[in-house]
Amino acid sequence: MSQGLGSRLDRIEMLVNIVDLRPDLRMVRDSGPGQAYLLRRGRSVVLIDTGIAGQGNALAAALRDWGLDRDALTHVLLTHWHPDHVGSAAEVASWPGVQVWAHHSDAAIIRGDHQGTLPELTHAEEGLYAQIAGSIPDAPACPVDRELADDEVLPALDARVISTPGHTDGSIALLFEEDGVLFTGDVATEYEGHVVLGPFNDDRPEARASFRRFATIDVDTVCFGHGQALRGPETAKLRAAATADAVPDPLASPDEQKQ
Repeated sequence: MSQGLGSRLDRIEMLVNIVDLRPDLRMVRDSGPGQAYLLRRGRSVVLIDTGIAGQGNALAAALRDWGLDRDALTHVLLTHWHPDHVGSAAEVASWPGVQVWAHHSDAAIIRGDHQGTLPELTHAEEGLYAQIAGSIPDAPACPVDRELADDEVLPALDARVISTPGHTDGSIALLFEEDGVLFTGDVATEYEGHVVLGPFNDDRPEARASFRRFATIDVDTVCFGHGQALRGPETAKLRAAATADAVPDPLASPDEQKQ
């Protein structure tokens, strides 16, 4: 690792902060776009996404704050291949006993076997994408131990995959029904108190259709790839947005929303 990159990653780690959402759920995020979620079940933990590269020590610190070591982490579930979600996956995959799971359509990109595609940007997204994309470190290639199928049930984790293509081909949401928590990935996001379609999609019409899949989900907690989580009655905002006449899409013009 070059000295410049090492210094940059050290700075990223210092900027990370931990947000407790519930006693069994915490978000680990940095000053940029990356955020990850740790869901605790007794003495074991599942990690949903990893944030940008360089968060391994911060994730380990979040475990230690729970009185747990790295070996408490059993699974890393990746909602899609973008580097602000899988950036630290390779680092965490080196921890003892960790399994990395991702949808089969994104697995080859995460492994580094294929390049990901650029999103189809709206006019309003162009400048924002240029600004954000340039600030995110590349994600090192990471092994994927299990490729997930559309809407697969995961009995070992008491979880269910919700296929949400459109943001990327292999985008997924993850529903932990017994825990009462939904992780939407990037097909939906919270922005200034509203739930809207996430930006930077490969196929916007398909992403809008995927967004509709949240219409009937009733949970205690909704965690987004970006934005603040929703708790309790606030989770109704997701269902309301998913059942609206038009999917809320503030970064698309009226003409772009018709496409």
